Amino acid sequence: MKKNLDKSSPNQSRGHLEGDFFSRIRIYLEEMYPASNIVFGLLFFMSAWCGIALLYHSGNGNLLPPGYVLVSGAFTISLMLLLLRIMDELKDLETDLLHFPDRPVPRGAVHSSDLKLFGLFLVGVLFILNSFFTHAPLIFLAVFGYACLMYKYFFLKELISKNILMALATHNPISYLFFLYVVFIYKNNMTTPIHMGRVLLLGTVFLCSSMSWEIARKIRYPEDETAYQTYSMVLGIGASILILIILSGASLVVITFLYHDIFAGFTFLYMIAVYLFMVMTFLRFYKKQPILFGLKTTTEIFIVNIQSILVFEGILIV
Repeated sequence: MKKNLDKSSPNQSRGHLEGDFFSRIRIYLEEMYPASNIVFGLLFFMSAWCGIALLYHSGNGNLLPPGYVLVSGAFTISLMLLLLRIMDELKDLETDLLHFPDRPVPRGAVHSSDLKLFGLFLVGVLFILNSFFTHAPLIFLAVFGYACLMYKYFFLKELISKNILMALATHNPISYLFFLYVVFIYKNNMTTPIHMGRVLLLGTVFLCSSMSWEIARKIRYPEDETAYQTYSMVLGIGASILILIILSGASLVVITFLYHDIFAGFTFLYMIAVYLFMVMTFLRFYKKQPILFGLKTTTEIFIVNIQSILVFEGILIV
């Protein structure tokens, strides 16, 4: 039987549901979507933009469209990530009650109706931004439509919700759609012609990064496993870690191939060092040895370094 989280329950009694709508949304954002997530969204957009520009830079310094286009596009990525977080919260209410009772909605600190209202507000903002400012409404509709299909588990909830590998295969491609969203904003606002082959290859870096981040945050030791399905439960710790190493290595190979003039010398050696640090962290985790950062954080360090280098090089040639 489904539980209505807008009515009182033991979990909600613990949360007291104090404060007004804005107070409850603040609680939700602080716990489930902190400011660092916004930064990651902005970095995704800027690194994708700079990555495309660096591939076809003609030396004239014309890399930027009007500022409102960049701001609208960048915030669209960040707000879409927040909307996806809210969609996940709403579609997995029963699962969170069982496995994550201390999250804001299961413990009663936030109404599910709060998230529905806030989600509708975000949808309105996103449609305004992409109807009037980014000049790429069709690709936005594709991204939004895919997000809605994810919310409905592609109308295969019984199949996808119980199979973490199926969920990864169906949900992770939205990261590539995010990249294509940036591509079409660039294409529709810049005069520099682009060849889609190299651009589509660049998109695999963002796809691999998203997949590795998703896997890294769901790896546990056998004694820490619960009924909640993880990649380590399905594939084993060794196989899960090997996939992380391969995905991150593939990202580094592709980025070095596309930007061999940038990812050379000190920059190349630096990224090799970051990659080796990540690999050593994964191997130490596998051997149950102390590690400096968790698997998710270590993966984020690698991703942020690649994206930051693209942004930095893009700024240099503006």
